[in-house]
This record gives sequence, structure tokens and C-alpha cells, in this order.
Amino acid sequence: MQNPRPNIISTPSKNKTGSRSQAGNLEYKQEAIRGDLEADIRNSTKCDFDAFLKYFLSLVLKDDDPEKRSLNEIQTKIEELQLKRYEGKLAGNEDTTTGGASTDIAAAEPVGTPSAAARAQEGADDKKPVDLNDDTQFGSEEEKQLVQKRDEILDKLLNEALNAVLPVANNQDVKDMLASFAHAFTKVESARYKPFVLLCNDALSHLASLDAKPQFREKNGLDIRFHRNDPSNIKSHYEGMQEIDRKPDVAITALIAALRAASQGREMEEAFGESPNKSFEWFNIFSCIEFKKFKRGIPEEGKSVADKIFKTASSLQVLQHAVLPEMDVDEVGEPPIVAEGSGSKRARDGGSVVENPSPSKKSRQLNSETPMSSNLTPATSAAANNSNMQANVVEKNTQLAINGRVQCASYALEMMSYSAGVHHAINLLFTDGHVWIWYYDRQGIVQSDGISIFADFPRFLVLLFAFQRFDLEDWGIIRCLNPKFLHGLKNQPEAENKQGQTKRARGKRDPAKPSEPEPEPESEPESEPEPEPVPGVILNLQQNLPEFWVPDGQDSKLATVAVDMGKFLSHQPHCLSGRATSVVSAQGFTQDGTLVPTPMVCKIYHPEVERRHEGVTLQVVRKIAEADSRDMLKHLPSMLFYGDVPRCTTGRIRSMIKRRWKGHRTLRILGLKKLEKITTVDGADFIKAWLETVICHAFLWKNYVEHGDPSLSNIMYDPETKCGVLSDFDLSLLQWETRAIGTDRTGTVPFMAIDLLTQGYWEGKIQRFYHHELESFIWILAYVCLLYDKGIRKKNAAVDAWRTSDYNTCCKNKLHFYTLGVLKAVKDKVQASYKAYWPLAVELCINLRVCHLQNDVREYSSSDDDPRQASEQLWTTFITSLRSKLEHNNIPDRDDLLERLEAQKPSFERPDEATQMKLRDQYSTIIAHDQGRSESRQ
Repeated sequence: MQNPRPNIISTPSKNKTGSRSQAGNLEYKQEAIRGDLEADIRNSTKCDFDAFLKYFLSLVLKDDDPEKRSLNEIQTKIEELQLKRYEGKLAGNEDTTTGGASTDIAAAEPVGTPSAAARAQEGADDKKPVDLNDDTQFGSEEEKQLVQKRDEILDKLLNEALNAVLPVANNQDVKDMLASFAHAFTKVESARYKPFVLLCNDALSHLASLDAKPQFREKNGLDIRFHRNDPSNIKSHYEGMQEIDRKPDVAITALIAALRAASQGREMEEAFGESPNKSFEWFNIFSCIEFKKFKRGIPEEGKSVADKIFKTASSLQVLQHAVLPEMDVDEVGEPPIVAEGSGSKRARDGGSVVENPSPSKKSRQLNSETPMSSNLTPATSAAANNSNMQANVVEKNTQLAINGRVQCASYALEMMSYSAGVHHAINLLFTDGHVWIWYYDRQGIVQSDGISIFADFPRFLVLLFAFQRFDLEDWGIIRCLNPKFLHGLKNQPEAENKQGQTKRARGKRDPAKPSEPEPEPESEPESEPEPEPVPGVILNLQQNLPEFWVPDGQDSKLATVAVDMGKFLSHQPHCLSGRATSVVSAQGFTQDGTLVPTPMVCKIYHPEVERRHEGVTLQVVRKIAEADSRDMLKHLPSMLFYGDVPRCTTGRIRSMIKRRWKGHRTLRILGLKKLEKITTVDGADFIKAWLETVICHAFLWKNYVEHGDPSLSNIMYDPETKCGVLSDFDLSLLQWETRAIGTDRTGTVPFMAIDLLTQGYWEGKIQRFYHHELESFIWILAYVCLLYDKGIRKKNAAVDAWRTSDYNTCCKNKLHFYTLGVLKAVKDKVQASYKAYWPLAVELCINLRVCHLQNDVREYSSSDDDPRQASEQLWTTFITSLRSKLEHNNIPDRDDLLERLEAQKPSFERPDEATQMKLRDQYSTIIAHDQGRSESRQ
């Protein structure tokens, strides 16, 4: 057991956005958000630009194309093998990461694989570059062969797409627009926006009619357009954020939304390059583009683009790769345009970007920050081969570069927070003439290396080609949960010019194609009609949740569920990564439309796939209660259904770009009986409900189930039974299942035990025991006594300081709080409904401090029995404090509650092998059923 108190360190939380959301602190400011986003960016995953292009191209293959079917079959087998490789390999553990902290995936290598140093040396001996972040190197021979087949298909797709866009890249009108964009670099940054918009929209018009390979989809009906946004502010939907500016320079949106925003009285092509006449809203935006100006002046690669002839891979390129892998790029001049990564010269002299010099063989083998391409033969992929010669372009770590990354992340934060129906966001960052792709989902951030739009223009066109063929799901829009977006598409009026004639956006007409008639004039409406109300979410359980499950033994007649996405019963999530839990009101209906009388809520969240499904855990704990203590059922949630939304896992993209994906997330929906926040009752009613959740929690530990996250938001009140209910079993662990010590880091920072508010816990060096979770209930009681009055949260500096995502800050504040001086000082600030119970809270805090001091002494004895003794001691003092400070006249059910609590005393020991085997057998049917579903989900 480790004691963090004497050595508090200032390392920030690894997942601040997630922690902040769970803490429910709505009073943070812009600088706090910036710090959180910078932490997310520092932990981002890196890949090369082509990895994104190949993945995007795989998305836009036609569904009936044989190559897509083959690719899906191969990729599904790869993911199945990867899942088996991950499951159980880490000391037999399948519960690996947490809600409050992020797991160090790099430390979670499968057992039996060589060390990083050994693999690097092996690569040096074999003269093969080793990418230590390439997950596929850990795979079996079968997996590696499948990966090779997949990569051959992906490389072929990229090369075909590059060839397909060459006519557009070499179209003189398009090249003239590219030159105009380059010329804008001689002016202020904002001068770049319009020529960039006009260039992209003109390129899109040519790409739409491109005689492309038949396996790709046609242009999507969304008919995307680039539209200048700066200096228009896009307002946040999140409470308390409206005052913070969010001004993307350029936005990608559907044509109908671009027309709605376009400036009046202009031709549409020109209007899209101007600031919007009507501000965009976040549900209009597919992607944001941010520009950062480092240098004035046309980039070297852009000075002659109007006369440049863009070419594809050639035999010369393969020869260069074969002969010059060790040479600096400057020794051979500007590399061919199809080079993976950057196809441009290196930026120098304090420019917007710098490039790693062409690395030595040894540094290429050891550098885990520079992903390599697939190890294919030159005949298979010239682009992939040349990537080993060409170094990646990386941004300078200047404040201006950091600002750009943070701005892109802040836009993604808004794009993923206005609705639970957004799975991911894709933004682009330009630093002078170089562009990076930034991809955000609930697992984290993936960033590409940079390419020069001028030197590598065909690759940029391939990106536009894919974007033009994206459907809503490819952009991250979840149809069944995002009626706001769909409603916006259907109800956007078209922008009109001063003469009342609609000028639809169009590119320059191809002279080889016949002319199209101009649209008929349309009369101008007298006034813009009132916007129609946005429809609510109607989930068809069989259709929208094909993996729709009803708890075992429950005869559910639910067919559809109406979900009120605007009525949050939890804190509205405002974070990039993590579970992002939303609990919203809902109503259930049968197949014939009859209302199901049970009041419902829907929990919509993004748990880690490798954790036990919360629906299954709830079935297990309810069966335990049915067999052991049926009165405990009223303190457990009642589940009505659960299911996963298809196409919403974060694992596939990471698998396809060869990044590690252990702990990937999926979008899950649970239908539960509606409960109230426990703070809707106060005084004796709150104390009774709070104590009932302590009893239920002890009952679960007695039966070898660890709840994992006691917090104020996870203890509820059932107004029907007038009982406290312990909720949120997403992070719970079944002790009879094998797991690796230190991989169960969970918790909500303001209510966590002091011993766990340390870097050691987040790194997996400290194990959580019963006394840690019991301590959380003590902090909950003190918190509520000082803050809540008739369900309304007041202010109190003594405990407001706990509401932080920084565990070190919270630890310091709690250590200060439970000193006698502070406990006496805050006595006068206790809320009126809790004055009779404050002596109990004080004694619990004092006894907790004593227990901590004794635990510190025990630490030096290094006894293996320390955790059991710590749990035994806190349990005993907890019972003693309740009996001495909880008066009969303050809570009528006191004696009955205390008897029930003492009857549920946990053993504080892990189950022995025989008990584990018995419990596995007892609940094997439920768990095996879930495992079968898990495999089918992959």
C-alpha cells in the first residue's frame, strides 16, 4: 500500500475533459478548457497522411463492390484476431481502462512479445525498419498475412484515386486558382480564406463529374461546400460557454446550409468565399479548417504551380527509394509528388513547419513518433515504399502552432458536444502551405503528418474526393440520435440574391459537357417562415439497435422509445474523449403505439468495449440479490433494455491505420427505470437514502462485486419506493474474473479516496480496496451537508475546491479540509436541513484522518495484510460513528438501517480459487451470452 500524502506531485490529470465532465463543474473558464485540450493533444496518436487517405477511401467504396466486401471480411478477421490477442493476454485481464483516467496503452503489450529494445535490435539485424507504435507487429502470422492483403487493397485504392484526380490537378483553371491561393500568402492571413474556398469548391465541381474508378460512390447528396466563416462566431450549445469565441476560418457544410449562410446579392461561388450572412450553428458543420500564418510570402512550392505538371508514381521514384534511403532529401532535390507524408521541400528558417531530416537507419528503427508505411514490395505500392525515404513534416512546437491545434480541438469539442448523436469530428489545420488532418473521437485524437498543398496537390484532391462521397455516418453523424442535424438539412431555405433569383453554387462548366439550362426565377418570399420545431428522437429498437437485448427473464414489449435529447438528467457532457455520459428522459411504446407505463430514462455513453457490458453486470448483480437478499433489489437499478449503435466503435480506424487500439470504445444505450437525483430529498430523507446506498454497496462487496465509482451522481433516489439506489455499473468489476492488478483505475475526482488522488494510482501502481470506496461515501456526506439546500447547490469555498479535474489539487484541498480547524470553521456554513447531521459528518472525517495516519504507520511494516486491516478499521469506525452520532429522533429507521448495514459486512478478502470457480459457473450463462455478442460486434 502506498501513501501519496507526503509526496504530492503536480502532474496534471491524463483525462481532464472527462474528469471535469464527471465532476459537474460548470464554472470553469476558457483557460481551464485550454489546458484540458492541450493535455488531450499531447496524448494524441500520430499517423501518416496516406493512412488517413486509405481509410477514408475504404469508407467511400460502393457497398456492392467486391473489393469492399473483401476488405470488410479481411478487416473483420483482423479485428477478431486482435481482440483475442488483447483479451486475457495482459495477465488474463479484460478490464483495462477507466472512466476517470486513461490507460497507458503502450505498457499493455501482449504477453510473450519481445521487448521494444529487442524488437528494435531485431529490426536492425534484419535491416527492416520497425515502427514501435505499429500494432500489427505483435500479431500472429495469420494476422500479419491478413494485414498484408488488406494493405495491398488499400495501396491499390490510393494509387487509383491519385491517378483518377490527376486530370483535375492538371486542369489549368484549377491550377490558376491554386496559384491565386499561393499569391494570397503575400498578404494578411485572412486574405487566404476566400481563394482557398473558391479553389476547393471549384475542385469539388470537377471531382463530382470525374470519370473515376467505378468502385467508388458517386457524389453524396449532401453536396458539400467550403464556406468562409471568419469572423463569424458560432455559439456554443453548452451552458456557460456562449461568451467564449469559436471562429473557425472556413467550414465544410452541406450545400443547403451553405446557401442559407451565404452573403446576399452575390453569385454563390463568390458568396461562399465571403463571411456568412447568417451565422452557422454547430449542427451545420461537417469540418472546420483553421489557418495559421507563420511567414508572409509565397511558399517555395507554390511559386510555379500554375505551370506545374503533376504526375503519379514512376519507375524513377521506385529507383530513388531503392538507391537513396540513407541520403538527406536535399541531396536529391525535390522528391516526386506521390511521396507518402510530405512531398515538399523542408521548411526552414523559422517557417510554419519543420521537417525531421531523413533519418538514419538506426533512428528510423527506433523512432516511435514517425509511423512507417506497410512493408510491401515496390511493385505493390510505390507510395508506401517512398515513404521510408521521405521524412514526415511536423509542426514546430511554437505558441502559434499550439494555438492552432487548440483551436481545432476546441471546434471538435463543440461539434461533439451539441448532441449525443455525434461519434467523431474531422478538422484540418493549415500552417502556411501545409495541411494536417486532425481526427477526434471518444478514444482520443489522431493526427496526421503534414503535406504541402502546393507540392502534393493530388493528395489533397484525393482528400476532397473522399469528403465529397462521405455520408452522414462517415462525418460522424448518428442519424437515430441527431434529429437536429437532419432537421437542419431538410429545413434550410436557399439564400437569394437581391433580384430574388436563386444562384445555385456551381463550378466552372466543363466545355466538353452540354450546357445546362439556368434555373427558373423564383419569387422572393415576403418574410422568412418561422422555423419548425426540431423533432425528438424516436428509437426503433429493432432497427436502430440491431443488437437490442432485453434482460434475461424479462418479457419486454418495448418496440420504440421517444428520447428527449434536450432534457438532461445528468450533466450535459462537454468533453472530447471518455465516456461522455448523457442521461435523458424517455418514454417507451409497444408495437401498436401503447405507452409503456414505467417511467424511463436513456443512458447514452461511450464505454470501453473490453469492459464487461453494464447491462450484463446489472443482470448479474440483480440475480445475486434475488438469490441472497431480495430486499436489496429496490436499491439496484431496474433495466428495461440495452444495445449498441452500429458503426460507432473507435477501434476500426485505429486498426486500419495500424495504431494500437486496446480499450476502444463503442456507443451504448441503456433503458432504465427513471430515478431522481438523491439531492431532490434532504435532511432525514437524504440520510436514509444515502445510508441505503452504503448498505447496497457493502452487499455487493460481500458478494465479490466492486462498484468502482461511488459519487454523488451515482447514488439516486426512487420516489416510488422512497429508497436510495446505487447506480452506474459501467466501471464495476466481478472479483471472480481474472484481472491484472493496477488496471482498474476508476473514480470521480471530487469524491475519490485521498490515497487514490495520486499519479501512482493513475499509473496503475495502487490497487483500489473496499476502504477506498467507503471513504467516497464520507466525502459525499460532507459535500452535501455544506452545499445542498432543498435540492439546490449553493456555494462553499471549502468544498467547491474539490470540484476540479486535477487530482493533486483535490488531494491538497481534502487534506486541508479534514483538519479540526477547518471542520470547526465551516460549521456555521452547514445547510439548514443538515445541521442535525453535521456532527456525524465531522466524526466520520476525523476518524478517516486517524485511519489515514495509522495506514501510514502500517505502510512501513510492509505487511501483506495492510489493505484488509485498513478496510476493517474504516468499516469499524464508520459503524461506531453512525451509532454514536446518528440520533433516533433524527432518522426514524436508524436501528433497522444499522442492523442491515452490519449484516452486509464484506470479508475484505478476494475470493479464493474455489469460490471463484463456483461464481463463474453460477453466472456463466449470462456472461457467456455477452461474450458471444461481443465477438459478433467485432
